[in-house]
Amino acid sequence: MIKTYKAGSGQVKNTCAVGKGWLPNAGASKPYAVQWHRKNFDGIINGFVIKISDRKCHNGTKRTELFIHSEMKPNGKQGTIESERWTNSGPNDYYSNGCIKLNPTNIKDLFKRLDHVGWPKKLYVVD
Repeated sequence: MIKTYKAGSGQVKNTCAVGKGWLPNAGASKPYAVQWHRKNFDGIINGFVIKISDRKCHNGTKRTELFIHSEMKPNGKQGTIESERWTNSGPNDYYSNGCIKLNPTNIKDLFKRLDHVGWPKKLYVVD
């Protein structure tokens, strides 16, 4: 384990709810694959982003477009619109469309640590 961080995942606890559910657990027997990571991603989500593999939940529903990210501009700085601005004003910052969401300071710390020790090919996610 590198470090633990407070994170959010989704808007509802149902791991089979596409685009809004918690990320399905990925323990030692079935980890997520780390597909890529970027510090300057420019898309629906921006900035520091880790793309992880698709996953079927317990009922067989396939979850796709799974990421670890925060709220920031593509250059990693804070913006003015809600999706690019972290406020620390409550749990809303941690809500996502089914991804894992960290605050900007923590995701930058995670990238710094992984850049230093080497990026894993597998990722274990448990609540």
